[in-house]
Amino acid sequence: MRSFRTVVSSKGQVVIPAELRAEFGLDKGTPATWTEQEGRLVLTPMTMRRIKEIRGFLKPAPGQPSAFDGLFEERERERKREDQ
Repeated sequence: MRSFRTVVSSKGQVVIPAELRAEFGLDKGTPATWTEQEGRLVLTPMTMRRIKEIRGFLKPAPGQPSAFDGLFEERERERKREDQ
């Protein structure tokens, strides 16, 4: 595990070291989200690499319904139970 030091400015801004920006493809304007995980702050940039990873994760296996299809089917079953 590597470690990098940075400082939070008076405006709450943080400078990401150039080495990390290059490694993770962080260009000016790259959107990112902060999450808390077990007392740590985790920055997740929404780079094209990350978007492709997410798309691959959500893609259904051949012959399987998409996640959306599964949710629609589940909601339809719930509606039928509610109507009874």
